[in-house]
Parts: sequence; C-alpha cells; structure tokens
Amino acid sequence: MITAEALLLASVGTAFGIFSGMYLGYVIVKGLGSLFPMTYSFPLSGILAGIAIGLLFGALVAVIPARQAARLQVVEALRYE
Repeated sequence: MITAEALLLASVGTAFGIFSGMYLGYVIVKGLGSLFPMTYSFPLSGILAGIAIGLLFGALVAVIPARQAARLQVVEALRYE
C-alpha cells in the first residue's frame, strides 16, 4: 500500500517535472531564437530515462522507511506518536 502510494506520487511528480522541463526548454529556445538560430528538439530516450529514474527513486524512498517501520514493535512505534 505504501509502495503503491509512493509510486503514484512519484509518477505525478515525474510527469510534472518532465512537462515543465519541456515547456521551459521550448520557451528558452524560442526566446533565444532571435539571437541564435536553433530548433526545439528533445530526445525520447532522455524522457524515458527520466521516467525510469523518477519511478525508481520513488520506489526506493518508499521501501526503505517501510522496512524500518516493519521491524518495530507496534506498541513501541505508537509510543513516539
């Protein structure tokens, strides 16, 4: 359950990050297009790598604390609340 929630949040964050990066890249290329002639292009492999890395880190961030929490006794864990 925790891993699924973390993967959902990681996928949303990764999507926002990729889309905002693509948009900012487009704006910068169009803004500098008057000074330096260039075209807007992005590598599909970079986007796929960004998705994979974002989901991998999201899963790692979820699994490590979940394992630590699973090792605690319930009463001991509630004592710190």
